[in-house]
Amino acid sequence: MKILTMYDMGLAIRDARDELGLTQEQLASKAHVSRSWLAQVETGKAAFDFRRVLMVMAALNQHIEVLPNE
Repeated sequence: MKILTMYDMGLAIRDARDELGLTQEQLASKAHVSRSWLAQVETGKAAFDFRRVLMVMAALNQHIEVLPNE
């Protein structure tokens, strides 16, 4: 999935969480972030701290790859 906006990032996190069968509360606990922050990120409403996004991605056993525009 290409991540071009904060909304795209939120969808990627939500989709990965759903695939693992985790609730927002479970993922937030695993990633050491608040459930309310996670909910805002998943809906694209939060201007998020990239450090926390990396913590969530690590908790999902996912990574972010930066590629040149094509």
